[in-house]
Amino acid sequence: MATDEDKEGIGYVPDEKEPDGDEVKAPEKRPHDDLAHRRRGVQKRHVPRTPEPEDILKKTLTERDEFKDKYLRGLAEIDNFRKRMKKEKEDHQRYVLTEFLVDLLQIYDNLERALKAKTGEQEKGIVSGVEMIRRQFLELLKKYQVLEIDALGKHFDPAFHEALSKEEREGISKPVVIEVYQKGFTYNDKLLRPVLTKVAVPAVKNPPAEAASSS
Repeated sequence: MATDEDKEGIGYVPDEKEPDGDEVKAPEKRPHDDLAHRRRGVQKRHVPRTPEPEDILKKTLTERDEFKDKYLRGLAEIDNFRKRMKKEKEDHQRYVLTEFLVDLLQIYDNLERALKAKTGEQEKGIVSGVEMIRRQFLELLKKYQVLEIDALGKHFDPAFHEALSKEEREGISKPVVIEVYQKGFTYNDKLLRPVLTKVAVPAVKNPPAEAASSS
């Protein structure tokens, strides 16, 4: 049996359930305190406003109109580009022979000069041969839409005629082509080479002598 001395040698171990004398017991939380704390937390957090259906619909329609406008603009630009490229290609194909034809017309000019030259009886056969070549040449030009401009006796048109000289004449009211120095041609209805002409212009009437003296 343990004596009192033995008891004193054994340290006293307090019960775990017993509170220490120096420990401060935390106050018990009450249910209404937790509820109030949660309410304060909810008030501090910012709750975003839910968009109204009308606002969502309006925004959606605006975006739809913007995308539709961009789409239509893109289609229009593509269509215009396609038309422009098509026209440029057609113009190139129609007028690709312009430079060649201008050089070719110089040969035509030489044929014209040969036919106008004075020849003897023995040379009539040569002249008829040259005339036949000229007609064939004109047919070839027509095949490629190169047409001679009919200018002699016509009213002067600066879009197709070029006046190298002029003279005054009575009885006309507008300038008239009275001589052709070099024939002009069109290519696919576009001027290829102007007609070099001599033009008659209306004569300037002198004022009466009495009116001139009085002035």
